[in-house]
Amino acid sequence: MLKELRQLWDSLPFKLEFAVLLAAWVALFHLLGNSVIGYVDTRSMFVWLDTIQANAERTDSDDAFGRYVPILVLVLAAVRRRELAEATKRVWQPGLAILALAIVLHAVGFLIQQTRMSIVAFLVGVYGLMGALWGPAWLRAIFFPYFLFVFAVPVASYLDGPTFKLRLFSTWLSTQVCAGLLGMKITRIGTQILFHGTATAPGFRFEVAPACSGIRSITVVTLLTLAFGWLNFAVWWRRGVLALAAIPLALLGNTVRLVLTFIVAEAWGQNAGSWVETKAGLITFSVALGGVFALGRVLREDRAPETAPEPTPAPEAPEA
Repeated sequence: MLKELRQLWDSLPFKLEFAVLLAAWVALFHLLGNSVIGYVDTRSMFVWLDTIQANAERTDSDDAFGRYVPILVLVLAAVRRRELAEATKRVWQPGLAILALAIVLHAVGFLIQQTRMSIVAFLVGVYGLMGALWGPAWLRAIFFPYFLFVFAVPVASYLDGPTFKLRLFSTWLSTQVCAGLLGMKITRIGTQILFHGTATAPGFRFEVAPACSGIRSITVVTLLTLAFGWLNFAVWWRRGVLALAAIPLALLGNTVRLVLTFIVAEAWGQNAGSWVETKAGLITFSVALGGVFALGRVLREDRAPETAPEPTPAPEAPEA
């Protein structure tokens, strides 16, 4: 991948100018990027973001996967390097207006102590720099993979309300499947699932935690679905259908995992069910991504019908 990215970089004009301007932009956000000193004692937006993501990894927060978003963006850029390299590149002064907007966003974010706004401002500013030096055609070509950087902005602390509603929905849906389709005698109290046990089946009690709400799987599946649609489809409505399907497919995968948890707990007890709940998160993504690939196959773009080769005329007999 590094070789492909190097080839793409070599195809760009004004590389030195871009590197100098980018270095100055990075320095601004390193020296004056964060005003919330009470939480993380640093002025650097990058140190603040690294601290948030490190804490998210330790606490298993939904912000933990943000570290991997830049890798995905670089992979997509490498895959589509030919399209990016062939984009017409020219100096485009309106790109400076995008940069000015980024400066305003950062100033507001710094004054109201919202470092997340400054992260968005940093991304908008880099986009403006690329536009100023490489033109609108480049911005159109790079827009989608670059847009995915927004998934690296830590927002888990603002999602308590939606997360709780998703917990309630996941709990209700999994209960309906277990009780209505499988005949399990389970009881739902809010986000708790209770099974009192029988002579042949041990009882169990589960609390659908925030990590099991489905918000993480929705975010990750949406991110991967957007990338899959962009790589495999040129028609925007097909990409849109895939993107809209990401949320119900992620919820379906999460429900399947919860149902399996309750089935295993009924058969082998609380500890066995807890193992499925905490160790088998791959089930959620397998179900969801399997649905994405299946839907992608249904939506696959028509290919030109193969025409039968014209028959080769028989050689003429030589004259006597």
